[in-house]
Amino acid sequence: MKSAFRDSNLPRVIIIGGGFAGLALVEKLKHKEVQVVLFDKNNFHQFQPLFYQVATSALEPDSIVFPFRKQISGYKNVLFRLAEVEEIQPSTNTIITNKGRVHFDYLVLATGTTTNFFGMDNVESHSLGMKSIRDSLNIRHMMLQNLNKLQSLVMIKNVMP
Repeated sequence: MKSAFRDSNLPRVIIIGGGFAGLALVEKLKHKEVQVVLFDKNNFHQFQPLFYQVATSALEPDSIVFPFRKQISGYKNVLFRLAEVEEIQPSTNTIITNKGRVHFDYLVLATGTTTNFFGMDNVESHSLGMKSIRDSLNIRHMMLQNLNKLQSLVMIKNVMP
């Protein structure tokens, strides 16, 4: 597998995850003598504290989603790669992504969290998490579907004697 980047004389810092922690580190390193490569499986940052606003239709998704490339466009030493990390090989300072193999000098894992149902399988199988913009939109969709069903039932009840 070929490397996804040309060689650089600067130490390469790979940051996996473009959430709050990953972006905060990018900000700290943007003027340092390093090559920073930010990897994320999405091409956008999601402002998680407002997911509930999207789920309840108070905000549109584009109000809380920001493209990484726009965020880092003026940073000369920062690159963004849309890829999923499949394997980390610490013995060779290499990560393997679905797009290729990349060597690193420093590696930072800032991958965030997943919904924790605390081992309650029944709750997990009958509920929705809210850890991504997709989750928020799924909740919104389900709420709107249920409201439409309720509205239809009310209309039928009012029409029938």
